Amino acid sequence: MNVTLKHLRVFVEVAHQGSFTRAAERLSLSQPALTIAIGQFEETLGVRLFDRTTRRVTLTGDGEDFLATAERLLEDFDAAIADMRDLAERRRGRVGIAALPSVAVRLLPQVVASFSDAYPGVRIHLHDANAKGVQRRVQRKEVDFGIGSLWEPDPELEFQPLLRDPFVMVCRAGHTLARGKGALPWRRLAGHDFIGMGRDTGIRPLLRATQGLPEDIHAPKYEVSSVAALEGMLEAGLGLTALPLLAVPVSRPRKLVARRLVEPVVEREIGLITRRGRSLSPAAEQMRAMLLESLRANQAA
Repeated sequence: MNVTLKHLRVFVEVAHQGSFTRAAERLSLSQPALTIAIGQFEETLGVRLFDRTTRRVTLTGDGEDFLATAERLLEDFDAAIADMRDLAERRRGRVGIAALPSVAVRLLPQVVASFSDAYPGVRIHLHDANAKGVQRRVQRKEVDFGIGSLWEPDPELEFQPLLRDPFVMVCRAGHTLARGKGALPWRRLAGHDFIGMGRDTGIRPLLRATQGLPEDIHAPKYEVSSVAALEGMLEAGLGLTALPLLAVPVSRPRKLVARRLVEPVVEREIGLITRRGRSLSPAAEQMRAMLLESLRANQAA
């Protein structure tokens, strides 16, 4: 016969109560059922655990030696079950997210704040990275999910579209193309020094794949790998650039001007990146749900 948790609980309770009757009452068992369980346990172990008299029940030497071990096993098991229930009810846990810098700055702070208010015991780990970095972190299981544009197809990943982010021209306020408020055709960017994003971002491959853009965009005079560096070069008047609207620097908006680009309309698709066939933890699933709800509310506004 296999030893079960019931055998351990019955043994520990009888040891604590010193009585089969009181132990049965506390465990909501009939006394015959409890007596049978103790007999099965002793038979399986091959030792007598209790000395029984008509007046009391006491532990044998072997029973005393085993009691501490049995108590520790039950405590560890109960603690593990309590931990899992806390995770299921989002009282504790961890959520790891990898996101594009523009998403981390523009979309996530309010969602994270709302989530933390509702589930203060859950820790949030937010990693900002370019499109390649976001996808790699999801692939390597460093985060629960990613939010970004798809860097390259991967059969082990799922991409759930969330929103489309239109491209705009960004330049210093004093630039020739800063005048006016209407949309600009892409052809108007021809002949101007262009500052492009690096090849490991999602922006560069998307522009290279778009037909009909000026050659200056496909072969930029300057190339940077971060929006911070790009912002500095734009403010220095070294040229102009094309960025998704969410990626436009917001720290000093009066120094920079953004105008919508058309003919053609170019948009990057931002989506939720997860590992195919892998369920999210309850906390991560709730974070995902709150993110989707926030995006729907913003789009409806």
